[in-house]
Amino acid sequence: MTNVLVGLAVLDVAVMMLLIIAYRIPPLAHKLQATAAMQRFWRANWPTFRSVIPWLVLVGTFGLVGIGYLL
Repeated sequence: MTNVLVGLAVLDVAVMMLLIIAYRIPPLAHKLQATAAMQRFWRANWPTFRSVIPWLVLVGTFGLVGIGYLL
């Protein structure tokens, strides 16, 4: 069980790093917004992908704290 939690923590950190990199490079965030998957699933009345990234990182941080608490 500990190995699974450590694996989830590493995966969470990796996803947060990728989100921060996409946030810091605006052309990359715009390219991600223009991909076919984002066009298909992202609603027109939702905020832009770049404005959602800080909230996703915040949720990831809380997830990481929760995993640390479980360990």
